[in-house]
Amino acid sequence: MGVQKKKMKIFVQGLWHNGSVVSACLASLKHNVIAYDHDEKIINKLKKNVPPIFEPNLKNLIESSTKDGNLSFVKNLQELNNADIIWFTYDTPVQSNDDADTEYVLDKIKKTLKKLNSNKCVIISSQLPVGTIKSLEIYTNDILKKKFLFFCCPENLRLGNALSSFLKAERIVVGYRDNKSKKKIANFLQSINKNLLWMKIESAEITKHAINSFLALSISFINEISQICEHYGVNAKEVEEGLKSETRIGRKAFLSPGSPFSGGTLGRDVKFLNKICKTKNLNTKILSSIISSNENHKHWIYHHLKDLILNKKIKKVAIWGLAYTENTDTLRRSFAIEISDWLKNYGIEVSGFDNNIKKLSPQLCKTIKQLPTPIAKIKSIDVLIILRKSKDFLNISPYTIEKLNKKLIIIDPNYFCNHFENIYKNKYLYVGKPKKIMTSIYQDPEFKYNFKNQVVIVTGASKGLGYEVAKRFLNFGSNLVICSRNYSQIKDAYVKLNKIKRKNQKILYSVTDVSSSDQVKKLVNMTIKKFKRIDVLVNNAGVYGPKGNIEKINWKEWIKAIEINLFGSILLCKAVIPYFKKKNKGKIIQLSGGGAASPLPLISSYAVSKAAVVRFVENLSEELKKYNIDVNAVAPGPLNTDMLKEVLKAGPKKVGKEFYNKSLMQKKTGGTPLKKSCDLIIFLGSKHSDGIRGKLISALWDDWKNWTRYKKILNDTDLYTLRRITGKERGFEWGDK
Repeated sequence: MGVQKKKMKIFVQGLWHNGSVVSACLASLKHNVIAYDHDEKIINKLKKNVPPIFEPNLKNLIESSTKDGNLSFVKNLQELNNADIIWFTYDTPVQSNDDADTEYVLDKIKKTLKKLNSNKCVIISSQLPVGTIKSLEIYTNDILKKKFLFFCCPENLRLGNALSSFLKAERIVVGYRDNKSKKKIANFLQSINKNLLWMKIESAEITKHAINSFLALSISFINEISQICEHYGVNAKEVEEGLKSETRIGRKAFLSPGSPFSGGTLGRDVKFLNKICKTKNLNTKILSSIISSNENHKHWIYHHLKDLILNKKIKKVAIWGLAYTENTDTLRRSFAIEISDWLKNYGIEVSGFDNNIKKLSPQLCKTIKQLPTPIAKIKSIDVLIILRKSKDFLNISPYTIEKLNKKLIIIDPNYFCNHFENIYKNKYLYVGKPKKIMTSIYQDPEFKYNFKNQVVIVTGASKGLGYEVAKRFLNFGSNLVICSRNYSQIKDAYVKLNKIKRKNQKILYSVTDVSSSDQVKKLVNMTIKKFKRIDVLVNNAGVYGPKGNIEKINWKEWIKAIEINLFGSILLCKAVIPYFKKKNKGKIIQLSGGGAASPLPLISSYAVSKAAVVRFVENLSEELKKYNIDVNAVAPGPLNTDMLKEVLKAGPKKVGKEFYNKSLMQKKTGGTPLKKSCDLIIFLGSKHSDGIRGKLISALWDDWKNWTRYKKILNDTDLYTLRRITGKERGFEWGDK
């Protein structure tokens, strides 16, 4: 700290964490500080020495500075122009996806600048993107016709250690515009810290972004290294020591395996840089991967919790440390809250303790039961999650916990309470420790299928996937009704299937054009007359249709493809639904394809019809769910069937060079095995899939065997559906209101 040369009058605006700390610290240095915020509730509390957020020793510093007459809190701007320096200290609000609400802050700053006299020194410490101060200079010069001396002193306060961060900082970064302005403010800033790092305003703005982004990168880096450690039996804490002992890295590096970063502080600056890079069309792969890496690391704890929910049947979880970081009471973007919401979706009872949080909001109390002490209710807890590094937790004896609950499983991502490890051994988990009490990869559930006495209709069953699906249902005991438009082919299929059926099984075959309402009715009536029931409908019949540019293709063939692929599916559903409703049960499985989820140029009738089919499945599923009728669409992947031969025969001019080359490669590699699609279709036709409905499921890419565990989540969300993607979901803000 430097020696004060002149007592200055400072107007500090924006009083949450940043402003409360700056005001109190400046006042403690004997400057005359007038602190203002538009929120009267904050001002009223501060006048009673109650800061808006808990910070160690801040309350006492406010109280002593107020008593000394160096600090006052005001509700208006009357004292604004009596100040030598205006210091904006708004904490920029952060939304749930780490996007900052910069307009909120800029609006408040501009309103004050309108009332501020020219030639004043203006310091900006709010977290704002590079270029902000330049835009304010243009605004004040061109719009307000005023001249201010702007400075950028990036906020560098650490929640929980903010007073020391300000008063005993190793250096202060100061962005300035010219030597004249530098001379005007230098003595004041030296009263705070002798070590001033002067640079261009934009350099100071970028420095703040770069520091937080580097810290975020370091956390993401070590957590990814920890993933590798876990799979090779390596203790990541030992790797941490190896890294920090390297002089080029150092002891203070953010390289401790543990929880993902949260709270919005680091993420906000990463997002600032990512938006800049997108605007300038810069290819910055490292910066653009930080957020996704951090989000991915959240699955570390979710993975363990899933295992425990499924394999250990846990019911109750306690969390130690609810605030987003140590020595604070703010729950902004708290990982503990995210975990609690996640657990609530699984019906898990969550309780929590945090010494700095006196009372949870009524809304949070619906999710978390607040504990009076860390070990309250520990006897009945299945899993304890330790998220914060509080000394309170280090003082708790593991023997005390063991006496109360020997079966407790402890998840301590940061390895903070490692004194528990000797007692709980493999039931004490941390990031970078090899998994031992549970498998790291789920064992696929084994489904036992029995379709005895059930009746399954499979369209397009004369060959390819349709035939293989019919064969699989037959193998699992069902009766079959198969159809196609070609008599000799469906008859051959019938003969082959008839050879492998059991004595008590029956097979009907029919020549049916599914696009014909009369023929579809005839098929369904024949089935009911013979079997008196229908249990499963597999709409497999489909054609590619004409290939080529839309203005050149045969229109009748285009319409016919729509009639077979789309209308045929709808006609069959219309025909079987009344029978499904009567018995309050039924399964409809619709074959979709690559054209449903993405464009398929030059094969438009196929793509259009398959996309429409998926939306039809979603609509129909909503209509029929109260009748326990499950409707789903299957994307089988690229199959080596007669449809592939069609594409190759048509050639690159008609189907497009890219699609043609992909098809050639598919022919060489064999495409998706038919077994994958058959496995999925059998599952969707069985009781194991009851309640899964309205989804587009990939036989190739989706881990559908585990879906039985997450039926509620599947049905409560838009997962695995066709949907519109908004700009925000891709990181673009310019297109959304």
